[in-house]
Amino acid sequence: MAGLSFLGLILGVLGCSKEKEAEAAPKAPVRFELSLDTLRMVDSVVPQGATFGGILAAHGLSAPLTQRLVDACAGVFDVRRLRTGQPLHYAFDSTGALRHLIYEPDQLKWVRFDLDSLPRVQQHARSIDTMHRTVGGTIETSLWDNLTAQGHSPTLIARVADILAWQVDFFSVQPGDEFRVIYDEFQVDGKSVGLGDIQAVSFNQSGVESRAFLFHHGTHEGYYDAEGHPTKRLFLKAPLQFSRISSRFTTARMHPVLRILRPHYGVDYAAPSGTPVVTVGEGVVLARGWDPKGGGNYVKIRHNRSFTTEYMHLQAIASRVRLGGHIQQGELVGWVGATGLATGPHLDFRFFRDGRPVNPLTVQPPPAPPLPESILPEYLAMIEQVGIQLEGVATAFRAKPAAKTGV
Repeated sequence: MAGLSFLGLILGVLGCSKEKEAEAAPKAPVRFELSLDTLRMVDSVVPQGATFGGILAAHGLSAPLTQRLVDACAGVFDVRRLRTGQPLHYAFDSTGALRHLIYEPDQLKWVRFDLDSLPRVQQHARSIDTMHRTVGGTIETSLWDNLTAQGHSPTLIARVADILAWQVDFFSVQPGDEFRVIYDEFQVDGKSVGLGDIQAVSFNQSGVESRAFLFHHGTHEGYYDAEGHPTKRLFLKAPLQFSRISSRFTTARMHPVLRILRPHYGVDYAAPSGTPVVTVGEGVVLARGWDPKGGGNYVKIRHNRSFTTEYMHLQAIASRVRLGGHIQQGELVGWVGATGLATGPHLDFRFFRDGRPVNPLTVQPPPAPPLPESILPEYLAMIEQVGIQLEGVATAFRAKPAAKTGV
């Protein structure tokens, strides 16, 4: 019995040693669902001017096998869509023969070509993770400068500006204005591959805060303000990117050319010649052409029964602006110029309500209808929680103005 016990102990020790050796043995890495224990992976990119057939021929694949592989691609991937510079990976066996070819058309998927006697083609989608991110800052020069200095893409900047385009005049931001953003970022293997939804954004311009929250409920989908009104309004804040307001709405102004006192029923936006001018709202073109009273090239747009806008002293009028034609909010009207009675390039922008001129800087068109009472409590409860998160976003970052070079 003692001998058997000793033998059992020895076998047990040996068994444990083998288990530990098995546990300690490193596992072969896996890429593109291929174990690399007997394969060697070489990373490359699609060469300039390369074709699928040429790549395979360069690695010794016969024309019949290449044709069978092309046939196997039907309905999976069009080999004519290989793009120069995109990642291409070669998997060789121990003899140096090419066994697999992997192509990455973008960051979200890859295609594997298995090069055996019965070739097979598979397309795989990568797992995408959604990460919640925040960013905030204090303006020194512009929203663009601040966000790019923090490493963010033009896409994020454009999305933020689009969401608040009806509340915030991004063309006249001032040092000290603050912004906060909560957004989603898509990641694959820990690397950013795109921008998801912007969940909430706030902008404090000269002490006035505008907020927008993303909300989904049945047919109600989009961005809403703190009271539940859609952020998209009837009119944009401004029709162009301007450097300053050179003349305001007044009933008595000394005309810079005629040198007589007369009303100025508009706002003059000083801007370089050729600056694009867009319509502040959707509407129908009432007039386009030359204003003999001194307005130069001008366009007049009726937005609804109450509101009309006018754009004067244009360098030229966009060809798509046709008399009686429909025009979308934000669509190009023309370019800043100095036509007519003007001393320099600017846009004379005018607003009319029920046929009477009103100050474009103070006009308050009626807001869009709010969310229905039946779902408003759900929305307000949601933004109360998101609003707390938004308040917690730091705004200390300031982008330093670019140094002047003296040239």
